[in-house]
Amino acid sequence: MQTEHPQLDVIVEEALALLKPDFELLRRGRARQTAVWEGAEPDYLPLSVVNTPVEERDDYPAYDTKEQFYDKRKMLVEKTWELIGVARGRSDGQLAASVDLGAGFIPGALGLEQMLFEDKPPWLKESLSKERISGIEPNELGDFAAKGLAPRALDYTEYFREKLDGKAHASLCGDMLWGPFTLAHLIRGDAIFIDVHDDPPFVHHLMEIATELYIRAVKLIKEAAGEPLTTGYRGQTYLAGGGVVVNEDTMTLVSPRHAEEFVFPYLKRALAPFDGGIVHFCGDGRHVLDALLGMPEVKGVNFGDPQHYSYEEVMGKLLSRGKFYQGGWPREDEETTADYFGRLLAPLGGGKRGLIAAYWIDPEQETAREVMDVWRSVQER
Repeated sequence: MQTEHPQLDVIVEEALALLKPDFELLRRGRARQTAVWEGAEPDYLPLSVVNTPVEERDDYPAYDTKEQFYDKRKMLVEKTWELIGVARGRSDGQLAASVDLGAGFIPGALGLEQMLFEDKPPWLKESLSKERISGIEPNELGDFAAKGLAPRALDYTEYFREKLDGKAHASLCGDMLWGPFTLAHLIRGDAIFIDVHDDPPFVHHLMEIATELYIRAVKLIKEAAGEPLTTGYRGQTYLAGGGVVVNEDTMTLVSPRHAEEFVFPYLKRALAPFDGGIVHFCGDGRHVLDALLGMPEVKGVNFGDPQHYSYEEVMGKLLSRGKFYQGGWPREDEETTADYFGRLLAPLGGGKRGLIAAYWIDPEQETAREVMDVWRSVQER
């Protein structure tokens, strides 16, 4: 039964009071994740449990994505429920509440606006014409902090830090940090797929703009969150040896030749100030994966659609290059938790490298603590 709470500020304080981090547990989880980044072997490979339910959640109002966009208190409350679940799950996951203003965060610096929805993340309303983009100089972009959604992001981040008060970190949502080529796609629209054939110099000009915007945006928000450039947090993941998780979904939609020309050089430049990081992408990127893993700046990868890949093949490539996979992987039908974990660990050959795993529990069948016991017992065999 949902209880009425007339004052939103009271709800914020009551939710935060339920967040009780175990800092020693967080330290151990952070150390295990750090070991994977460094290619060392921890006592146990790290596992983050994603969706531990919070019983008290149903006693409070729920706020949709549009409400959260317009009210930092509502956004923080929804993020706090997630943090409470992570803390109670006692996995290796870290505590970081992400400010999430949608895909228009970086393109907003060029005047692009986005649509807001109640049941899904914001998305851009429009793109810029070739003529408009051609008139923009990468070295004359102005003060990013004063443009578009940046003032709101800074305000929300400051509020998150103040209210969390050391219990958890404030960070920026990955859906706001699209990589340079995906940013270029957002700015230009689908016409970019014709431009790569018809006007390569224009695409390079656009990529210069997108890369400069990405670097400025990440530096700004890291400073606001109190994060070093080369480390930080993204959800339950600790960024120990590369300070960003960059989303490059559009990379999967171009040929290897066009990726070599238009994607990888700018991705390298975008990652360089942060000592590299994790690259995330949805879709089927098998045709660009080898080249991506050949970049020193790419420390690890995360797939939005891992069903497209052979787990054993991917892990073999990552381990041979000293890199890692971060995230979850599809579970087979009728596979027990122990069998599933055994399958994830098998390509490692008994070692404890190359994997920062994530797991979605079935709350009706298991608890996060039971899952963690199974995860560690499988590693002890």
